[in-house]
Amino acid sequence: MNDEEKLALRKPIIDACIKSAQKNGWSDAMGILRGTLFLEREPMSLDALSEKTGYSKTTVRSNMSYLENLGLARRVVGPVGKQHRYKQHRYALETDTEARRPVVLSAAKEEVHSVLQALNQIEKNLASHREEAEEMSVIMQKTRQFYEEMDRILHLMDRYTLKELIELLERNKK
Repeated sequence: MNDEEKLALRKPIIDACIKSAQKNGWSDAMGILRGTLFLEREPMSLDALSEKTGYSKTTVRSNMSYLENLGLARRVVGPVGKQHRYKQHRYALETDTEARRPVVLSAAKEEVHSVLQALNQIEKNLASHREEAEEMSVIMQKTRQFYEEMDRILHLMDRYTLKELIELLERNKK
């Protein structure tokens, strides 16, 4: 299979990673690099990532460092060359679900807390506007209830591994 055919096979995952990066306010480069790593068997060097994506090594290095800090990628340092005198940094996607889980939970918690803070601020602002406060009361209560329940779910997700959560939920479903 040539490089063009491989790229065509990977395009859906690369596109999904770009969309995810954009949603999180990250660069398209982060999405493309993450998508590029998705179906690789072995970690890739900066040179290989740069060549495959068309980005400079500097862009690749800074974006991979960011992905690494987020817990979505990991750096692998290994020997290079016939006599293994040199070490090279290569990158791979983080495949440990428990290592990636905090990233997903953190983004969800951030949104929930942001909305709850906004609701608190609205309630304070409406304290002196009784008529408007009554009008918005039902909407505010329903919105608050949803986000408070989501907050509780996220806290529970923090307490258990994904495997434990799945087992608990499937056991209670029966």
